[in-house]
Amino acid sequence: MVDSFSREGDLKELASYPLWLQDLVAETHSARQQVVAHPIFAAMSSAQIDPKAMRAFFVNGWPVIDQFPQYMGMNLQKLGPKETPGTRMARRYLTRNIRIEQNHADYWVDWAAAHDVSRNLMQEASGSSLAYALSHWCWKSCNSDALPVAIAATNFAIEGVTGEWSSLVCSSDALERSYPDEIRKRAMRWLKMHAHYDDAHPWEALDIVATLLGRAPRTQDVRDVQRSVKNSYEYLKVSLDCCL
Repeated sequence: MVDSFSREGDLKELASYPLWLQDLVAETHSARQQVVAHPIFAAMSSAQIDPKAMRAFFVNGWPVIDQFPQYMGMNLQKLGPKETPGTRMARRYLTRNIRIEQNHADYWVDWAAAHDVSRNLMQEASGSSLAYALSHWCWKSCNSDALPVAIAATNFAIEGVTGEWSSLVCSSDALERSYPDEIRKRAMRWLKMHAHYDDAHPWEALDIVATLLGRAPRTQDVRDVQRSVKNSYEYLKVSLDCCL
């Protein structure tokens, strides 16, 4: 196919991807930066965050952390028997990373425990309905949206921006030094595993989206992917706002 896409440049270079996808990333950049620049992360980085805000952060974020492997499982079920380069990439990616995300949920529990927030508390606590908008959105997208749309919403947008904000938090060692020596490594494991804004996972997701949709997708497909990415950033910001 003339409009098919197979990446030739570096995985982590935006210029390696089709122009429509480069434009989409640029057009959603402002919404992404509102997440990265959220005051909760500055307070976390300096270890000056209010304990109630930190507790809310763990509670509000838990549904997405806990359900992330399920989001990927739902996307895996969308792959039918017909194989294409894009579906092969998606199958390998999702199969490989589901177990990784399950481990990350355990690391989140360890981090929360360092702030006296237990798994049971995260599972049973109830907060503002707005705080859970992100988890509802991710579930809806992975349950019913087309594969490239859902992968863009979760594995590109959420994983990608998480790499950026966790890198910001880890740019200072203030939070790390605030934990007692005996739990410090365990408490920081989730953050340190995510504190690489150039981590391959979101770039691999972007590569899958590009390969599935090609160089010249339908206008509606482009709009759907852009909306999904922007929704993820905006719902994440709403969840963070509810912590303060």
